[in-house]
Order: sequence, then structure tokens, then C-alpha cells
Amino acid sequence: MRQIEPFAESLRRTTGIRPKDVFVRDESDGFARLYYGTYYRRTDPKTRKRSTPPQLQTDMELIKQLSSESGQRYFLQALAVRMPMPNVGNPQWVLSRATGVYSLQVAVFEPNDDFWEHKQAAAEYCEFLRKKGHEAYYHHASASSMVTVGSFGSEAVVNMPQGLPKYSAAVLALQKDDLLKYNLLNGGVYYVRDGKGGRTAVPSRLVEIPRNPSAQP
Repeated sequence: MRQIEPFAESLRRTTGIRPKDVFVRDESDGFARLYYGTYYRRTDPKTRKRSTPPQLQTDMELIKQLSSESGQRYFLQALAVRMPMPNVGNPQWVLSRATGVYSLQVAVFEPNDDFWEHKQAAAEYCEFLRKKGHEAYYHHASASSMVTVGSFGSEAVVNMPQGLPKYSAAVLALQKDDLLKYNLLNGGVYYVRDGKGGRTAVPSRLVEIPRNPSAQP
């Protein structure tokens, strides 16, 4: 954040730039990002296609042309992204606070055209599982949020003679719970092709617990 703030302040003083539309975010993946503007894409009710706002195109051209006296462009790789959402949830339930090596991922929430509150949904689902007696955590990334249960050491993954990993008895016991069997997507079970013409529900799975301090709110 200390490194990016001077860029933001310089951009605010640039001719043609709307100062109030310049903002920065210190985000949960460990990166600070500089943003400009807020734009709303409309969906054509007939074609269902989403349009690019004219103001976004105009601003993008201006941003990419900004350069130093030597001609070096500052923001040539600028791109349109979804509006960053603030982190929400009980700070004590952030996954990076868990003490183990692995946790069981049981849900992923991703934004789409009709659903933007993925962080809120993950925080609420984490709270729901906590009320059910599970040691639940949430983790917000830049493009999705996940919910996990439990905290396991390195012994949670057992290497079999064939080289294939197998989960420990403690992990398998959790997966027998109806709430923890699957890796839900936006609240529902989702499926993948099994190569035999059928579909298989995606099960819950172990993930490594992040240790980046900036991942905590």
C-alpha cells in the first residue's frame, strides 16, 4: 500500500482523470491494486448479450495513453475487472488463523452476472456450519471465496504404495457428514463428467491453509 499510494495520488492530479474515481485496495491475496472508475454493464433482454459501457472504453484509452516524458506508458496493461468487494466475516474464522497444515474445503462461492456477494455468502455459510458444531473457516481470494472445515496436520494425507494420496481416518470421518460430503459451488452440488457418459458430484477436498498474514482482515 505504501508503494502504490504515490501512483494513486499522481493519477488523481492527472489532466482528464476524475480524482474521486481513483482508489486502491490492499487485498486478501497479498497484493495492493490501483483502480479507476465504476461501470455498469447492461444485458440486452432480447439477445442476453452484455454491452461494454462507452465510458469504460473512453477511460481505458485515456489510461493506456498516460506516459512519462520519455514515452514510457504507465498503465499499458490496464484491464477491466469486477468491482472489488470488501472482506466480511468474523475475523476469528479466517482460514489463515487455523493452526494446521490442511483444512477440508466444502464450498466455493464465485461471482457471476446475477450474484456478486460471494464474500458475504461464504461468511454466512461459515457461520451456519459453526452453529452446526463444525470448526469452519472462510478464505477470501480476489475472484472467489471458499469455506473449509477442520484443521489437520501433515498426517492427514497418507501416501499409498502406488504413490496415490489417501486421506486419513479423521478426514474421511468428516466427509461422511451430509453437510461436508461435497465441494459446493454457490450453495449447490456441482458435477463433472466421469468419462463414461455420466456425471460425478465433486467431493470435498483438502486444501493447504494459507500463511500469508495479509490474508487476515
